[in-house]
Amino acid sequence: MKEMKIRREFKITGVIVKPSNIRELSKKVYEEYKSDKESRNKSINFILKGIDGIEYESDDIKVFSDNGILDTRRIIEVEMRYVNHTNGKRISIQIEHTLIAHVGVNYVFVSGPDEMWVNGIIRNFEDIISSWEKQVTWPHKYDWFLTIIFAIGIGLLYLNFLEFIFTPIIHPISPAPQWAVELRPILILIYYVSGILFGMWPASYIVKELKKLYPIVELRTGPEHTQVEFKKRRKLYAIISTGIIPLIISLIVEIIKIIV
Repeated sequence: MKEMKIRREFKITGVIVKPSNIRELSKKVYEEYKSDKESRNKSINFILKGIDGIEYESDDIKVFSDNGILDTRRIIEVEMRYVNHTNGKRISIQIEHTLIAHVGVNYVFVSGPDEMWVNGIIRNFEDIISSWEKQVTWPHKYDWFLTIIFAIGIGLLYLNFLEFIFTPIIHPISPAPQWAVELRPILILIYYVSGILFGMWPASYIVKELKKLYPIVELRTGPEHTQVEFKKRRKLYAIISTGIIPLIISLIVEIIKIIV
């Protein structure tokens, strides 16, 4: 009868992972590898995958050294594996630059015959990861709400544009016929609903791109100029402060006019 194993796993999500975070995690894995004296039949493996597709693999923790690969290359995936083939201990960690939530990526997995060891290792990793910088998650949590808000804004801009173009043409027809006066509430409703529906597609695209700026797990490695999301977010903040806020104010005024 095979010896029973205890398995535990937890997901990594909503964090920004920096080189110092990866080094701290790898040191803990390496400490477990070095301190395990029960067998020589054990192995440790570190893998780093660059955005250019090149993989760096080593059993030496120096692969994470200062001013090394983590600082000079943009890494989009890190794997750490420690296995003791004699006593069945295993630590498996995968961290991947992930734009949206995925099943099967970004996790810490620990297994072994000793429940106390498994629980202690999992707790250590949880404590380490809990101290990492948290990622902004509202674009993912409230994507439908954001889509509706953007659709309303774009729809109103579209309707204002149509009104600007066609009012000089339609105005000479006034006064409006009686049937148009009677159906005015319904026509107004159709008018604004059609505008919002028109704004749904571009709004969905905007929210999709916005979510990409805040990856579920962001690996922020390599030179600053290779950190695409970080650079785009800074530009976004500049655009919001100088252009979007005044636009939102004007849209609010338009909505108030409609309601009143």
